[in-house]
Amino acid sequence: MFIIRTTDGEEIKGDSENLSINHETGVLTVRTIDGFEETTTHYSPAGWRSVTHRKKDIGVAPSRLSSIR
Repeated sequence: MFIIRTTDGEEIKGDSENLSINHETGVLTVRTIDGFEETTTHYSPAGWRSVTHRKKDIGVAPSRLSSIR
C-alpha cells in the first residue's frame, strides 16, 4: 500500500504494485485501472509533500518468532 500527499493537499492511495519510483529523478508513477481504461500519472518531487509506502508479509514469520522465545 502507498499514500502520496501532494503539496496542494490531495491524497492518493493505492496498492504497491501500481507504484513505481524513478530513483534517479525522484518521479513517482502511479498506474490505475478503471474497467477497460488504464491511467498513468507522474508526480515530480516538487509536487508531493510526503510518500508512505507500506509492505506486508516481510520479516520473520510469527511461528519462527514463537520458537525463538
